[in-house]
Amino acid sequence: MIAAPRLRDPWTVTLALLAVQLLFGVHYVVAKLIVSAMDPAAWACLRSASAFAVLLALALVFRRRLPAPRRLAWLALCSVFGVILNQALFLEGLARTTASHAAVMNTQIPTFALLAALAMGQERLTRRKLASFLLGLAGVLVLLEADRLRFDASTLGGDLLNLANAASYGLFIALSRKVMTQEDTLAATAVLFFFATLGLGAYGLDEVLALDPRILTAGLVGAMLFTVLGATVASYLLNVWAVKRTQASRVALFIFLQPLVAAALSVVALGERVTPRLLIALGLVFLALALRDVRASAGRVLERGA
Repeated sequence: MIAAPRLRDPWTVTLALLAVQLLFGVHYVVAKLIVSAMDPAAWACLRSASAFAVLLALALVFRRRLPAPRRLAWLALCSVFGVILNQALFLEGLARTTASHAAVMNTQIPTFALLAALAMGQERLTRRKLASFLLGLAGVLVLLEADRLRFDASTLGGDLLNLANAASYGLFIALSRKVMTQEDTLAATAVLFFFATLGLGAYGLDEVLALDPRILTAGLVGAMLFTVLGATVASYLLNVWAVKRTQASRVALFIFLQPLVAAALSVVALGERVTPRLLIALGLVFLALALRDVRASAGRVLERGA
């Protein structure tokens, strides 16, 4: 079993994971706007290439050391599951279903991440860990009114693509921990997006060349910039940084916050009312996070005091 390194400041990891969920929570709405205006394949290609350009520039400016050649094959494999399939399946799925259906499917990322970590011997299943995952899942399903969710032919294809995306990204979380713990975060993430740019370029370059530039309104360009800089570069860097410093299941568990972020933002920005479902969902998810972390946090406090 691969042990998580001890943290001097576990709250820094928590804040990083919270920031990732905030960025991804907003991204659900923003991504739906983008794929409504352009082909998902075109946007996946542009997003990956733009993110790689930004990451490469940062790596050069800060003179980061490239990963060892022996780890490039593993990083390429991580890129397939964490960026290429992740972005292609998510965007293609989102274009074929509703944002709420996509959110339900993507709440399964923590489940797949935990299964992958268990299969790879990185973690062992405990009652506390299992309970935290079930509580988190229950909270999200309450919020998304899964009891009223109905699947039909018009959304089934998109729903299945998003479920496949959840499996792909969950596997990436576990796979990336094997190599990211030994490499510089910025340089390794840039390499991930180098491979992703090659893969997504083959997938969406023709659609990019066919784009009509007249669709690029100020609002759409703003949404694209947020996605590249916030929901891609910043979120991937923070996620990879966190994966290096804690267990894969803990990183994945925070994903349950994404739909809650989107719901909370709708209350603040759109004036929607606070519903009993939202309050119950918040309580369940925060209880799940507390249940997962309380024993480890107490142990670290006792260690420092000893």
